[in-house]
Amino acid sequence: MGIFVGLSTLLFMQSSRLCAQQIPASELPPPGTDTGLEGKYDPQNGIAQLIRGEDKSVAIIFENHHVLVFMPPDEVVAPGHVLVVPKRLGARNLLDLKPDEMRNLLVAVQKAGIAQKNGLGATGFRVQQNNGLSSSQTVYHSHFHVIPSFGGKAPGTPAPRRKLPEAEYKEIAAKLKAAWPKGS
Repeated sequence: MGIFVGLSTLLFMQSSRLCAQQIPASELPPPGTDTGLEGKYDPQNGIAQLIRGEDKSVAIIFENHHVLVFMPPDEVVAPGHVLVVPKRLGARNLLDLKPDEMRNLLVAVQKAGIAQKNGLGATGFRVQQNNGLSSSQTVYHSHFHVIPSFGGKAPGTPAPRRKLPEAEYKEIAAKLKAAWPKGS
Protein backbone atom coordinates (compact mmCIF):
# COMPACT_ATOMS: atom_id res chain seq x y z
CA MET A 1 0.00 0.00 0.00
CA GLY A 2 2.78 2.44 0.94
CA ILE A 3 4.53 2.01 -2.41
CA PHE A 4 1.36 3.01 -4.27
CA VAL A 5 0.86 6.08 -2.06
CA GLY A 6 4.48 7.08 -2.78
CA LEU A 7 3.99 6.43 -6.50
CA SER A 8 0.81 8.50 -6.62
CA THR A 9 2.62 11.35 -4.85
CA LEU A 10 5.50 11.06 -7.33
CA LEU A 11 3.13 11.08 -10.28
CA PHE A 12 1.22 14.08 -8.89
CA MET A 13 4.45 16.01 -8.34
CA GLN A 14 5.72 15.11 -11.81
CA SER A 15 2.47 16.12 -13.50
CA SER A 16 2.50 19.52 -11.81
CA ARG A 17 6.00 20.20 -13.19
CA LEU A 18 5.01 19.20 -16.72
CA CYS A 19 2.07 21.60 -17.10
CA ALA A 20 4.00 23.93 -19.40
CA GLN A 21 4.90 21.02 -21.68
CA GLN A 22 1.37 19.69 -22.03
CA ILE A 23 -0.40 19.90 -25.36
CA PRO A 24 -2.96 22.75 -25.59
CA ALA A 25 -6.58 21.57 -25.72
CA SER A 26 -6.94 23.06 -29.20
CA GLU A 27 -4.27 20.66 -30.49
CA LEU A 28 -5.66 17.50 -28.87
CA PRO A 29 -7.42 14.94 -31.08
CA PRO A 30 -11.23 14.85 -30.96
CA PRO A 31 -12.80 12.81 -28.13
CA GLY A 32 -12.96 9.10 -28.86
CA THR A 33 -9.74 9.00 -30.88
CA ASP A 34 -6.51 7.28 -29.88
CA THR A 35 -4.89 9.39 -27.16
CA GLY A 36 -2.87 6.74 -25.38
CA LEU A 37 -5.30 6.20 -22.52
CA GLU A 38 -7.76 4.55 -24.86
CA GLY A 39 -7.38 2.87 -28.22
CA LYS A 40 -5.83 -0.24 -29.63
CA TYR A 41 -2.41 -1.51 -28.62
CA ASP A 42 0.05 -1.26 -31.52
CA PRO A 43 2.06 -4.50 -31.54
CA GLN A 44 4.59 -2.83 -33.86
CA ASN A 45 5.64 -0.13 -31.37
CA GLY A 46 9.37 0.01 -30.65
CA ILE A 47 9.12 -1.48 -27.16
CA ALA A 48 7.02 -4.41 -28.40
CA GLN A 49 9.60 -5.08 -31.11
CA LEU A 50 12.36 -5.06 -28.50
CA ILE A 51 10.44 -7.47 -26.25
CA ARG A 52 10.03 -9.86 -29.18
CA GLY A 53 13.79 -9.73 -29.80
CA GLU A 54 13.52 -7.89 -33.12
CA ASP A 55 15.97 -5.13 -32.10
CA LYS A 56 19.41 -6.44 -31.19
CA SER A 57 21.10 -3.00 -31.07
CA VAL A 58 19.65 -2.00 -27.69
CA ALA A 59 21.62 -2.63 -24.49
CA ILE A 60 19.54 -4.89 -22.24
CA ILE A 61 20.47 -4.23 -18.61
CA PHE A 62 18.13 -6.76 -16.97
CA GLU A 63 15.44 -9.17 -18.10
CA ASN A 64 13.23 -11.79 -16.49
CA HIS A 65 9.83 -13.27 -17.35
CA HIS A 66 7.99 -10.10 -16.34
CA VAL A 67 10.26 -7.08 -16.85
CA LEU A 68 12.77 -5.74 -19.34
CA VAL A 69 15.21 -2.95 -18.47
CA PHE A 70 17.17 -1.30 -21.27
CA MET A 71 19.07 1.83 -22.20
CA PRO A 72 17.36 3.78 -24.98
CA PRO A 73 19.71 3.82 -27.98
CA ASP A 74 18.84 7.34 -29.12
CA GLU A 75 18.68 10.56 -27.15
CA VAL A 76 19.14 10.11 -23.42
CA VAL A 77 18.53 12.58 -20.66
CA ALA A 78 21.66 11.45 -18.81
CA PRO A 79 24.21 8.66 -19.30
CA GLY A 80 22.71 5.57 -17.67
CA HIS A 81 19.07 6.59 -18.36
CA VAL A 82 17.07 3.34 -18.55
CA LEU A 83 13.53 2.32 -19.36
CA VAL A 84 11.73 -0.31 -17.26
CA VAL A 85 8.92 -2.01 -19.18
CA PRO A 86 6.48 -4.86 -18.59
CA LYS A 87 7.09 -7.76 -20.99
CA ARG A 88 3.38 -8.36 -21.44
CA LEU A 89 2.26 -6.89 -24.73
CA GLY A 90 -0.95 -4.87 -24.58
CA ALA A 91 -0.23 -2.64 -21.58
CA ARG A 92 -0.48 0.80 -23.21
CA ASN A 93 -0.17 2.82 -19.99
CA LEU A 94 -0.27 2.65 -16.19
CA LEU A 95 -4.02 2.06 -16.21
CA ASP A 96 -3.55 -1.21 -18.15
CA LEU A 97 -1.16 -2.73 -15.59
CA LYS A 98 -2.23 -5.38 -13.12
CA PRO A 99 -1.15 -5.04 -9.46
CA ASP A 100 1.49 -7.79 -9.78
CA GLU A 101 2.89 -6.11 -12.88
CA MET A 102 3.16 -2.81 -10.98
CA ARG A 103 5.01 -4.55 -8.17
CA ASN A 104 7.45 -6.19 -10.59
CA LEU A 105 8.06 -2.91 -12.40
CA LEU A 106 8.62 -0.89 -9.22
CA VAL A 107 11.06 -3.47 -7.86
CA ALA A 108 13.00 -3.16 -11.13
CA VAL A 109 12.82 0.66 -10.93
CA GLN A 110 14.35 0.50 -7.45
CA LYS A 111 17.10 -1.86 -8.66
CA ALA A 112 17.81 0.45 -11.60
CA GLY A 113 18.40 3.29 -9.12
CA ILE A 114 20.72 1.06 -7.09
CA ALA A 115 22.65 0.08 -10.24
CA GLN A 116 22.96 3.74 -11.26
CA LYS A 117 24.28 4.65 -7.79
CA ASN A 118 26.68 1.72 -7.43
CA GLY A 119 27.75 1.29 -11.05
CA LEU A 120 27.89 4.87 -12.28
CA GLY A 121 28.29 6.91 -9.10
CA ALA A 122 24.93 8.65 -9.47
CA THR A 123 24.21 11.01 -6.59
CA GLY A 124 20.47 10.81 -7.23
CA PHE A 125 17.89 9.65 -9.74
CA ARG A 126 14.38 10.48 -10.81
CA VAL A 127 11.55 8.28 -12.00
CA GLN A 128 9.27 9.52 -14.78
CA GLN A 129 6.17 7.80 -16.13
CA ASN A 130 3.86 9.45 -18.68
CA ASN A 131 0.32 8.34 -19.55
CA GLY A 132 -1.47 9.55 -22.65
CA LEU A 133 -0.77 12.06 -25.38
CA SER A 134 -1.48 15.11 -23.22
CA SER A 135 1.14 13.92 -20.70
CA SER A 136 3.86 13.55 -23.33
CA GLN A 137 3.66 9.77 -23.71
CA THR A 138 5.10 8.98 -27.16
CA VAL A 139 5.31 5.17 -27.14
CA TYR A 140 2.07 3.48 -26.10
CA HIS A 141 3.60 0.62 -24.14
CA SER A 142 3.72 1.37 -20.42
CA HIS A 143 7.22 2.24 -19.24
CA PHE A 144 9.13 3.98 -16.48
CA HIS A 145 12.17 6.17 -17.12
CA VAL A 146 14.86 5.96 -14.42
CA ILE A 147 17.20 8.89 -14.94
CA PRO A 148 20.39 9.27 -12.90
CA SER A 149 21.75 12.58 -11.60
CA PHE A 150 25.40 13.30 -10.98
CA GLY A 151 25.54 16.40 -8.76
CA GLY A 152 27.18 19.66 -9.69
CA LYS A 153 23.99 21.31 -10.91
CA ALA A 154 21.11 23.10 -9.25
CA PRO A 155 18.13 20.90 -8.36
CA GLY A 156 15.52 20.96 -11.08
CA THR A 157 17.95 21.97 -13.83
CA PRO A 158 16.96 19.90 -16.86
CA ALA A 159 19.71 17.95 -18.56
CA PRO A 160 20.07 18.39 -22.30
CA ARG A 161 19.28 15.29 -24.35
CA ARG A 162 22.07 13.82 -26.42
CA LYS A 163 22.99 10.66 -28.29
CA LEU A 164 25.88 8.82 -26.68
CA PRO A 165 28.78 7.65 -28.81
CA GLU A 166 28.56 3.86 -29.28
CA ALA A 167 31.62 3.10 -27.11
CA GLU A 168 30.30 5.20 -24.22
CA TYR A 169 26.83 3.64 -24.60
CA LYS A 170 28.29 0.12 -24.36
CA GLU A 171 30.58 1.04 -21.45
CA ILE A 172 27.73 2.50 -19.41
CA ALA A 173 25.49 -0.49 -20.19
CA ALA A 174 28.23 -2.88 -19.01
CA LYS A 175 28.64 -0.94 -15.74
CA LEU A 176 24.88 -1.01 -15.09
CA LYS A 177 24.68 -4.75 -15.81
CA ALA A 178 27.58 -5.46 -13.47
CA ALA A 179 26.02 -3.34 -10.70
CA TRP A 180 22.50 -4.78 -11.07
CA PRO A 181 21.40 -6.15 -7.64
CA LYS A 182 21.29 -9.93 -7.49
CA GLY A 183 18.14 -11.85 -6.60
CA SER A 184 14.61 -11.77 -7.92
